[in-house]
Amino acid sequence: MKLAKREATMTLLALPIVAVALQNLSTVDEAASGIFAQAHAEEAAKVFHGVGVITGIDSESGFVTIDHEAIPGFMDAMEMAYQLKSPAIGAGLKKGDRVEFDVDGMTSTVVAIRKKRV
Repeated sequence: MKLAKREATMTLLALPIVAVALQNLSTVDEAASGIFAQAHAEEAAKVFHGVGVITGIDSESGFVTIDHEAIPGFMDAMEMAYQLKSPAIGAGLKKGDRVEFDVDGMTSTVVAIRKKRV
């Protein structure tokens, strides 16, 4: 009987320690989540540079489809339609043109595009 009473006392004494540990774990987890979210937002706010070939262009709606190489820190190589920041920046471009372009990481909008010099 004395052993059961002793174990019960030790358990009661340990409860505040466990509660503090759980509270600290929650605080650490929240801090880590906040740091990750901030880092992700900062990364997304960047402008990334890409190189590719125009496979389609719709000057009227301001969309251009580019078969591009990997864009480091942003996305793998793929063919993708991008909204141009302004249809005017696509003036003079045509299907088959090799281009360099800058894409806003937050909106995936092409903010600058130009024919790549060979």
